[in-house]
Amino acid sequence: MRFLFVVSSNPFSKDYATILKLTKELVKRGEVIIFFTGNGAYYSIRPETEEFKKLGARLLFCSHSAHQRGIKDPLPFFESSSTYNLSKIMLECDKVLSFN
Repeated sequence: MRFLFVVSSNPFSKDYATILKLTKELVKRGEVIIFFTGNGAYYSIRPETEEFKKLGARLLFCSHSAHQRGIKDPLPFFESSSTYNLSKIMLECDKVLSFN
């Protein structure tokens, strides 16, 4: 199965622990993709997010959201993406969860 998390909440919200726990379990069942947009783009500069990558999740961020927030140097394990790409990924995934 392919799982997609769309995260628009900031890294200091309660969602971080939930996303981490879900990722730990769902990577055992298939591919996990996490797309960070809006205030979620701040995750792309937070070193603790490497935990997601170490678990095997694919990490993408909306480059437009990052630009709007002045994020110039995302961490190297993040992939730059767009909401257009997100719409294509959504069609390819079995389950989509949104964290706002």
